[in-house]
Formats: sequence, structure tokens, C-alpha cells
Amino acid sequence: MDKKKVVVNFCEAGQGHIVTAQSIAESLESKYGDKIDVVRDYMYRDSGDKTLINHEKYLIKDVCRANKNRLHLVFQLLLMKVFGEKFTINLVYNLYFGKVKKKSIVHLASMKADMYVSTHFESYYFACCAKAKGLINSLVVNYNPDHNVHGWWDRRGDIFIVNNPFAEKEALEMHFPKERVKRVNFMARKQIVNANESKEFYREKLGIPQGKFTVMLSDGGYAAAKLEEYTDELLKTDAEITLIPVCGKNEKLYEKYLSLKNVKQNITFMPVPFLTNIEEYYAASDILITKAGPNAITDCVFMGTPIMTNFYSGKIEQTSSRLFTEYYKTGVFEPDAKEARKKIEAYAADPSLLDVYRENTKKLDKTKNGADEIADIIAEALGVI
Repeated sequence: MDKKKVVVNFCEAGQGHIVTAQSIAESLESKYGDKIDVVRDYMYRDSGDKTLINHEKYLIKDVCRANKNRLHLVFQLLLMKVFGEKFTINLVYNLYFGKVKKKSIVHLASMKADMYVSTHFESYYFACCAKAKGLINSLVVNYNPDHNVHGWWDRRGDIFIVNNPFAEKEALEMHFPKERVKRVNFMARKQIVNANESKEFYREKLGIPQGKFTVMLSDGGYAAAKLEEYTDELLKTDAEITLIPVCGKNEKLYEKYLSLKNVKQNITFMPVPFLTNIEEYYAASDILITKAGPNAITDCVFMGTPIMTNFYSGKIEQTSSRLFTEYYKTGVFEPDAKEARKKIEAYAADPSLLDVYRENTKKLDKTKNGADEIADIIAEALGVI
């Protein structure tokens, strides 16, 4: 039997879209590699086309702007509501990003796949447009890595996959065809699933002091939200703690922290750059302070570590924060840096205060991997099982 060709589109607008696409590709290859040919398509950065390369850079900068100023995304979502989601997405991509849309559709058609799988609304929208124009006669599938559904997710695709009951309800209320909406568990990358050693093991491996309360801080791949503010505030503490700010791709911030002098003796300060083994740091920490990025939260909780969310850039991240602090109760939301320092000092003095959140992380089973469930959905839709 000839293999079915599945193109998994990679689009960077925050690392969550990249790692979820990678998880889907890994699960497809692991479970159905003998029946499905998986093609990882970095449509923008590997195209060689200046327009598409610059567009992905724009998407990254737009994420950074939203992380610095909450009103940036609020304004965008308000325009969508006032003028209508369908009207605004067609206006933006037919006028402002007309060349990007045209070139992306041509690229997708050239791939001649049996199925296109996306984790970002933009590549999904382009695939839906290509199919509507008759340029592809393929199944168009999307996994929404966010915890809610916004109005720019296209309803024309063949399968729309969400990861929690609230997003499923929202999709149905937005008139996605019921038979096309599928719900899976949260997604765990293979690295997360396979990282099962103890906190003590990872602390020894990473050179983190065993006996100190350990606080990790992260802002996604770009460290563009409140990481610096909260790190600087925690550097004032007299508590015995280890601080690990993950500076990501923000080289300027990383250099600043590497050259920092006069750190208090009670603080073990361990700034790190972008990490490919971030799950080991999650497991080694007592708490993660992070903006409400869906991927960072789920990865950390899967490793059994409580969270403190400190910022959300709009409704998408607000939903993520509330889902994990109010519904699953795996941590707290603290938008004030000084209050966060007080909470951390209390946790450092009595780590048992975090036990209830740590216990709640166990309710989310990383072995029930959404990526494997998506692979099954794809294989069934293609008729290979």
C-alpha cells in the first residue's frame, strides 16, 4: 500500500505552535510511520522567499509586542468583534498580507499532500482557502493548542481539534460543525513523557542545590513579558532560594544576568538561555513563575511542579491562567511582583503550602497523550486503520 502523505505545517508565533506541531509529527511517525509519510513543513523560514521569511519575523515581533502590552492584543480582538471575525481576517489577508496569502497557498498546493495539519490559525486558514479555490483536494486538519477558541479559526476545515471541554463548547457555540470537532487530552512531547526521574536526580544533573527552595521564571521563547520585573524583585529577598530565570532567545537579558554582580549570598542565581531540556528544569523546581502561555503551563504541570501565572496578553492566555489556577487548581495567579515575592518567601519558609497544588498536578496524566490521540484521529480519517 502506498503511504499517505501528511504535511505538518510549522509556524512560529510563540513556541507553543512549534512544539505542538513537533509532538504531532513524532506521534504520527511513532504509531503509523509504516503507513504515513510525515513531512515537516517550515513554510515560511525554509521557503527562501523574502516575503514569507519576513512575515514569520513579523509574527514573532507581534507576539513580543503583545507580551509587553496587554492592550495590543485586546485592541486586535476588539476589532474582530466590532467588524466581524470573517470580515476582518479576509480584509487583513487579502489586503495587508495579500502576497503572503497568495504565496502560501501556492506553496501548499505544490506539496500535493493527502492531508495538511496545522497548529496555527494562519496556516490553517491558508489551507482552507486553497481547498475552497480547488487548488488542493486534501483533508485539512487543525489542532488548536490554545485553551479557548477565537474567531479567526476557520470553520471550513475537515477536522478541528481542541484540548479541553470549555474550548469544545466554545467551538460548537461558534457554529463549527459538531461532527468535525474532536477533543483530545493535553499534549505532552516525547521529552515530557520520558522525563520521569526525581527532583533530586535533576537537581544533581543540572547543578542545582538540593536543599534550597527553587524558583524558575519563564516568559516563553522571547522573555518579553514580566520575567525581568519578577526576577529583579526576587533578587531583593532575604529568603534562602535558588532563582533560575529562563531568558530564552532574549540574549540581551541573558547577558545582563550573567554579568550581574553583588547577588545576595542567600540566593543561588542561575540564569539560563533558551533550553532544549526545559522539562528537567521544571522537574527540578519547586514552582514556576510564568506568563500564561498554554504550552509552558501544561509542560510544567505534567512534570508535577506548581505554577504562578503573572501575566496574560489577552483572552487566550487569560483562559489558560484561569483553567490551571481556578479549575485544575495547580497554582496561583499573582500579577503584582512585590506580592509574588511575599508569596515565594512564604513558600520557601514552608514548602508544604504548595502541597495542594502539587497534588492537583497528578490529576493530569501525561501518559494519556493528546498527540497520540491526534495521530489516531488522522490515521482514521485517512483510512489507514
